[in-house]
Amino acid sequence: MDNIRKIWDQKGSKTAILQMLRVHGPMSRIELTQLTDLSRATISVTINELIELGLVHETVLRQSTGGRPATNLELVPYSHMILGADLNHQTWTLGAFDLLGNTIEKKQISFSPLTPEAAVQALVCEIPDFIKQIDKSPIPLLGVGVPGLVDTHNGLLHSSAVMGWQQVELGSMLEKALGWPTVVLNRSRARGLSECRYGAGKDYQHMIYIGIDSGIGAGIYVHRELIHGALGGAGEIGHTTVDVDGPLCPCGNNGCLQMMSAAPAMELEARKLLRMGTPSALHMQPGFDLQMLKAEDICQAAEQGDELASQVVHNAATYLGITMANLVNLLNPEAIILGGSIPKDCPSYVQTAVKVMRQRAMGQLSASTVVHIGEFKEIGGALGAANMALDRHMSFAHFSPQSSMVK
Repeated sequence: MDNIRKIWDQKGSKTAILQMLRVHGPMSRIELTQLTDLSRATISVTINELIELGLVHETVLRQSTGGRPATNLELVPYSHMILGADLNHQTWTLGAFDLLGNTIEKKQISFSPLTPEAAVQALVCEIPDFIKQIDKSPIPLLGVGVPGLVDTHNGLLHSSAVMGWQQVELGSMLEKALGWPTVVLNRSRARGLSECRYGAGKDYQHMIYIGIDSGIGAGIYVHRELIHGALGGAGEIGHTTVDVDGPLCPCGNNGCLQMMSAAPAMELEARKLLRMGTPSALHMQPGFDLQMLKAEDICQAAEQGDELASQVVHNAATYLGITMANLVNLLNPEAIILGGSIPKDCPSYVQTAVKVMRQRAMGQLSASTVVHIGEFKEIGGALGAANMALDRHMSFAHFSPQSSMVK
């Protein structure tokens, strides 16, 4: 069977075409010829074989005024399934997806204690039953998104302040327990990849994703591919300095962006102002407890016109806007996608950040950069991680009926 698979895709043409359609979406035969450097004859023969195998189909682009109608080629929905998982505190979000980014099934998996061993065991033990419920064998690959500095090339989690973990060989732990090739990447980078391929950034080749909630992380995407950096740290904007005299960050630096613009920073500033007696409707809420004040409460009050909450939101968003301006000047993206709970809950936060970005970035570069809110919630990390696993390990052998079996 292995020899047959090699003959089926001897020149890698099927893998190349499937990968192009995955990453870039539907396209014509001419576009595939240009992007893959395959000959027209090879494209034609390979496409016909992929259509016969039920992996690709043609769709009519528009009505033709004469001759043959123009068509695009795209992947067949639900023909194959990939798995990904996203780790948030002590809960995995496990998802099953088709090659077009459609969610087939998802599940929350909690674990305790907060150790790498418990996390791996909980996820691996759940996967077989999860697959049985779907009644469809996945491609035997796994992608996982986790918070922290991750060396994706080696599957190594260098450090995660949120988890309290250091130097965890998460990739090899999962591969040993599951028996599948496993790819590990930063959760924000994973979530950004899902936006880049299937969400708010799907119409752009060059974009930046910024996730803002309890921390701030980013992903940089060029030609719809994630830029990793030497250690997988490209996109750690949460730890860029925006105030040299700002509060101490767990990373050891002062005035990091996440200490000024993330949810905990907003909560601390609001509590400080309330203790000083600044008027606000926040403390008038039934059962109000200053220690329990959350960023979502501040966002809601700001949208309702509360002055204290509006001031907190404005200050936090201003620092983000400055950072966005620096990114625009440095990388000149087509789009910036803002994800996470803060942008979704607080339009005024986004409006202020965008206003500051346009004021401080070079005019021509800023004018050509659009800003959108991310479309995915918690499932985005699992989807992006699954896609990264397939990016790194994709082979046409995965698409034969006998390749997608759980070990």
